Amino acid sequence: MEFFYTITIGATIGTFAMIMAYLYLYVMFRELSMGLWVASWSALFLRIILFDSGMFAWINSLWGFSIFSILLLSSCILFLWAAYRFAAKPVNHRWIIGGICAFLLSITLNYLDFPLAYKLTPLAWFCSFVLIWAGVSFIKYFKGEFLSNRILGSLYIIWGLHTFDMPFLIDIPQFAPWGYMIEGLLRFGVALASMMFYLEQTRINLAQKESQYRLLAENAVDVIYLYKVQPQAKVEYISPAVTAITGYRPQDFYNDASLLSAIIHPNDIPQFDNFMQNSRPSSTLPLMLRIIRRDQTVRWVEQNAVHHFDQLGNLVSIEGIIRDVTARKNLEQSVSRLDRMNIIGKMAANVAHEIRNPLTTVRGYLQMMANKKDFDSYKDRFELMIDELDRTNLIIREYLSLAKDKLVELQKKDLNTIINSLLPLLEADAIASSSRIKREFGDIPLLYLDENEIRQLLLNLVRNGLEAMPQGGDLHISTYHIDNEVVLAIRDQGGGIPAHILDNLGTPFQTTKENGTGLGLPVCYRIASRHNATIAVDTNKSGTTFFVRFNI
Repeated sequence: MEFFYTITIGATIGTFAMIMAYLYLYVMFRELSMGLWVASWSALFLRIILFDSGMFAWINSLWGFSIFSILLLSSCILFLWAAYRFAAKPVNHRWIIGGICAFLLSITLNYLDFPLAYKLTPLAWFCSFVLIWAGVSFIKYFKGEFLSNRILGSLYIIWGLHTFDMPFLIDIPQFAPWGYMIEGLLRFGVALASMMFYLEQTRINLAQKESQYRLLAENAVDVIYLYKVQPQAKVEYISPAVTAITGYRPQDFYNDASLLSAIIHPNDIPQFDNFMQNSRPSSTLPLMLRIIRRDQTVRWVEQNAVHHFDQLGNLVSIEGIIRDVTARKNLEQSVSRLDRMNIIGKMAANVAHEIRNPLTTVRGYLQMMANKKDFDSYKDRFELMIDELDRTNLIIREYLSLAKDKLVELQKKDLNTIINSLLPLLEADAIASSSRIKREFGDIPLLYLDENEIRQLLLNLVRNGLEAMPQGGDLHISTYHIDNEVVLAIRDQGGGIPAHILDNLGTPFQTTKENGTGLGLPVCYRIASRHNATIAVDTNKSGTTFFVRFNI
């Protein structure tokens, strides 16, 4: 009875502790390797309860010994499978072949009625090698990463060495109880060390994952943020990409949670407030609005957000991604502007000639009648009608300039020479508006240009600049060469372009002038397009600069 209690207290409790430890890990993490270890220790536990405890007489029974051996072999094979699964490696089939050979040899020795020590030796040594291999693997493959792996590996090695000599000590009464007790303590230690190892590995893996995710977030081009609404409004996290988009550092947002809403363009605040108040948006489209950077320039951003609520349905936090879509918005505006100009150009090409012919006839008759003495008293009226016809003809000519398929004659020209040839006319316009023309020409290469169109582009941009300075001022015309581009820059000292005009700059019929047609800038954009050039604008309260960039 004392022997039975020793086995029960030592081996059974230790094995049961291992089952509970791995069962807990399986329930927590749902990994197959943990489930296989539970099955392995359960087979061992069943063997101890049914056979090692003496409940069944199995030593001299072929069937009893066979079942005992099957449970022992099953426990080892399941243990091996779990270990390989845990290491994410395929099972080495030589272990399985070796286990089957050890099982057949033990059955054969039992059939030949060998002593118990000899019958147990093949399977016991196979289990010993498995345990020693597991211990070495835990120490070798996780070297330097954990402390618990060395403890667990050492316990497996000691358990393997202890199992190696068990067949020779099991028949010695004074050693057997202590052997079972030591084995039980080893199993209990393995259970604790296994839990320590797995939890330590999980903690380090989570830390590595967090480091990887943080690295991705902090190197992402888009801004990733987490904004807490309750219990106190604050920015929980915002990625460093926010500096490139807004000009503010992440620390600025941590210090002042209201900065997120303070940088929104005044015209887009109602849209943002609606987004915040309707915390369950029905639309799946991202929120698109403008922000004002720290340097007071405007950027378009697109936001995708996820709202989190508590059990009462109150908004707790918002996490999302903010993307700078200024380039895309500018491209959309350019495409829209070109589409409108194409429509107007097609319309102009279809009707302009039909309109200009009768206008030419009417103008000729008016000139002829104005020269007759009978109509001297109406001469002022004739001149007014001719001026209006000329104005109408000018508008038609501007329409024709918008035509997409207008024929251009590109020749190698010097841009500086074209500007100089037009300078007297420009200076006359400047004097009439109490302004001055200042020029600064750089050393630039020849470009393929249509001189007439470039003259028209220059006239339109200069006159726009002069009209932006009703009280007079300096208008600067400069050219320079940078990288693979030649740049024509025209800068005025006016009050800048309003935001609502700037967003649709170059769109036909948009003008701030009382008598303007809204076709001057669209003509410039069309001319630039035909020259494979681009137009950029820089505007503020101290003036506006138009940059025409020609590719070399």
